Amino acid sequence: MPSSLKWRIVLICAVTALGIYILIPTILGLKEKREAALQKGEELPWYYHVLPNKGLNLGLDLRGGIYIELQVDLKSAVKRQADLAIYDIESTFKDKGVSFESITQPEGTGTISIVFKSREDMEKGLGILEGYAYYRERFIVKERFENEEKPRLTIGFSNEFLDNFERETVRQATENIRNRVDRYGVAEPDIRGVSGNRIAVEFPGISDPERAIDIIKRTGQLEFKLVDGYEKDRVIFFNMKDGEVSQPQLSAMIDKIKEEEHLPENYSADTVSKINEKLRDKIPEGDEIAFELVRDERTKKVVKALPYLLKGKAEVTGDMLEDVRLTPNSMEQRFEVGIRFNKEGTKRFADLTEKNVGKMLAIVLDGYVNKAPVIEEPILSGEARITLGYGYEETEKEARALSIVLREGALPATLTEATKSVVGPTLGKDSIRQGIEASLIAAVAVVLFMILYYKVSGLFADIALFVNVILLLSLLSVFGATLTLPGIAGIALTVGMAVDANVIINERIREELRRGRTPKSAVENGYKGAMSAVIDSNLTTLISGIVLYQFGTGPIRGFAVTLSIGILTTLFTAIVITKTIFDYRAFKGGIKSLSI
Repeated sequence: MPSSLKWRIVLICAVTALGIYILIPTILGLKEKREAALQKGEELPWYYHVLPNKGLNLGLDLRGGIYIELQVDLKSAVKRQADLAIYDIESTFKDKGVSFESITQPEGTGTISIVFKSREDMEKGLGILEGYAYYRERFIVKERFENEEKPRLTIGFSNEFLDNFERETVRQATENIRNRVDRYGVAEPDIRGVSGNRIAVEFPGISDPERAIDIIKRTGQLEFKLVDGYEKDRVIFFNMKDGEVSQPQLSAMIDKIKEEEHLPENYSADTVSKINEKLRDKIPEGDEIAFELVRDERTKKVVKALPYLLKGKAEVTGDMLEDVRLTPNSMEQRFEVGIRFNKEGTKRFADLTEKNVGKMLAIVLDGYVNKAPVIEEPILSGEARITLGYGYEETEKEARALSIVLREGALPATLTEATKSVVGPTLGKDSIRQGIEASLIAAVAVVLFMILYYKVSGLFADIALFVNVILLLSLLSVFGATLTLPGIAGIALTVGMAVDANVIINERIREELRRGRTPKSAVENGYKGAMSAVIDSNLTTLISGIVLYQFGTGPIRGFAVTLSIGILTTLFTAIVITKTIFDYRAFKGGIKSLSI
């Protein structure tokens, strides 16, 4: 036997065996059985350790699951960035001896207003803003008021900085979501930016979609804000424009507004924003109202919400965290989340607590007040704790989810649901059944046609077709691609493309036989003559598949992936396998006649 023929036979057998080995977990459903056994803590049989861990990934339309598009709130991200910039500007001005009355963000839109004590201070401050590259690359001067008693400067982010910042915010949010999902353990998630400020998240086969969505949407924005008020005899008083108001009085004012404005009986971000709008003329400039949600210990439902008047600027944020850990509190029978700040955060937290001893400091997570303790003494260690209700079992799950969010990084902006669709597992099974039935009917029709029309040569093509499907599915599994309903359509099209290549080859062989060539010569010349047509037709289809993948989304990409991989396997099986079968027949006893 010629060595080239021997190596081709070995290659074909090895590749086919490897493909079947890769597909065994999918064929036998071992992946689902493995996950169920691990959840129950059962020991796996020995053969699980010698077979691949992963099977073929099924998409949302086949496996069931949830698809959600999240919209990134870029306005809140810009406001937060401006708050951090205010702290930096204040520190720089103090270090450089620039006197100022206030540095605020009046409208919460990223525009910063700086009121100086003199015109000389304004010129000196302006020189710093224009001279330091850090500020020069971020800000532009919008307005200057030099002739007033107290000169004022209005600055804002440049368009170039905002474009880069918004683009980076969406990218960072996408990466943070991916990290959280990986930590949560969701299988084969598909997370990608789709358009503008939207992120698409797809969870096939997830058992607890609501909890996964909660972890994703939970912004994880940890902020420490001063309370604009004080505590006396266990009653909290707030400094409103018209004088002091107790917490119960503020609650009554808010209840009246909710009744008059027909606001929903919840404390969502939208409801809280409307409450702040209605009280804007009664609360000091730059302040905001936030709520501490009190939940029933048994049902976990919100039973009341305690309002707080907070300084709008975040003094310290979760961006400065260095470590997050889950810690049990045996004294109070609950879990807590311990946090430690990095060097910059430790310094800021120390400055904040040192200058505001006796004042209340609110720990704000995702816009809600977690606790608002009084600062008894300066906290120089850079460590703090977040408490989460009562009971070990009740708080462990919440504390673990919160630690995931904080450890993987706070989202740079708030996320809201733009669209959401849920595909039930029953619908997914129906799709699989119908897709398999359609593909089998098409495959059987093709196989019968090839045998009836091309006889034994058609049978060779059918063998190559069988190997083609095995290689296609195994490559999808190896590359971690997800098989979707359009992907099944791509497999059906691949079957047609594979047969088309063999039809071209067989017709060329028939032409050579009509010219009077011997069977062996007809096979050789038939393959040579058909080669350019087979490669050209498959290459142009491959280019189309690449374009579809590059510019398509969702189902179109699934179709493109299956089609492109199928074309590569088609070229291998149509050219190599069928030719090897003919060559093997010629070696064994010669080809005296062709059944074609």
